[in-house]
Amino acid sequence: NISPLLSHAYICIYTYIFMCLKHAKPVVCSEDWVGVRDKCFYFSDDTRNWTASKMFCSLQKSELAQIDTQKDMEFLKRFAGTDMYWIGLSRKPEDSWKWTNGSTFNNWFQITGNGSYAFLSADGVHSSRGLIDIKWICSKCK
Repeated sequence: NISPLLSHAYICIYTYIFMCLKHAKPVVCSEDWVGVRDKCFYFSDDTRNWTASKMFCSLQKSELAQIDTQKDMEFLKRFAGTDMYWIGLSRKPEDSWKWTNGSTFNNWFQITGNGSYAFLSADGVHSSRGLIDIKWICSKCK
């Protein structure tokens, strides 16, 4: 006879495992891409300016990284380490930031600097003129 305490523990464990299995979907990404939740990310080893980086991602059927969640931001900042990476935000003078897919950035994180193109580093998101050659991150949905 199972005591009520053990029975309750079994139900909790069973429910937790079932929920994890039910909601966990493995992210399958191409070689050289990193799967996180519902996205695949490509971290370049090469360096290019923002426009050339965007072109590279387009050729891979992806876009410069769009960061939608705090969890994605934390992962990307950790992975970036001491390097700088172009992401998919840009703006025209006196205009708001937009993602490469055309959607408007909702300002859920701060972008420092006065440039027109955004890049990510371990300490946050900054902006530049887009002419410097740095690494880049592409993203696409699984």
